[in-house]
Amino acid sequence: MAISNVMSRSLVSAGSSIKMVRTQNAVKKQMEGHAGVLKAEIKLDKGKSPEKEKELEETEKKAAEVNESTMKALSELNSDLKEAAKEDLAETRAEKAAEKKKAEKAAEKKKAEKEKEEEARRVSTDETAEKTDETAVKKTDETTAAAEGAAINIVSEGITPSFKAGSSVGVKVDLKA
Repeated sequence: MAISNVMSRSLVSAGSSIKMVRTQNAVKKQMEGHAGVLKAEIKLDKGKSPEKEKELEETEKKAAEVNESTMKALSELNSDLKEAAKEDLAETRAEKAAEKKKAEKAAEKKKAEKEKEEEARRVSTDETAEKTDETAVKKTDETTAAAEGAAINIVSEGITPSFKAGSSVGVKVDLKA
């Protein structure tokens, strides 16, 4: 799966935030180390150095501020990543919905084309049937026209057709039985 624009921007931002947090953490550790040195010096001086106690208090205060700033940055980073994940999910869903809609349109178009082809086949079949009917009617007319000059002789053994040119149709009954 490809990373969306929202997520890639968020990851770039997260990278710079992490660098800032690492820097703040290094500064905090340096301040805590300096505070530890001051505590040791104050202990050796047995409380006779008010300047060092004031410096220790300021150093611990700054270290707490840096720690608070780091926690705030990490919290913002976490919420930004969560928001980016939600936006990425929404964007992914929208893309999938668009792809599904596109596929449905293509399926509908294919169905319409298939129905159109089916209709064309039906029309072609109907036209062929009409032509066949017209041909059959013509042949029947021709057969009827040819049969009009025929005479039928009925004898006791069966029916025998006889054709005479120019003769009218009639029935001749031979009563030899």
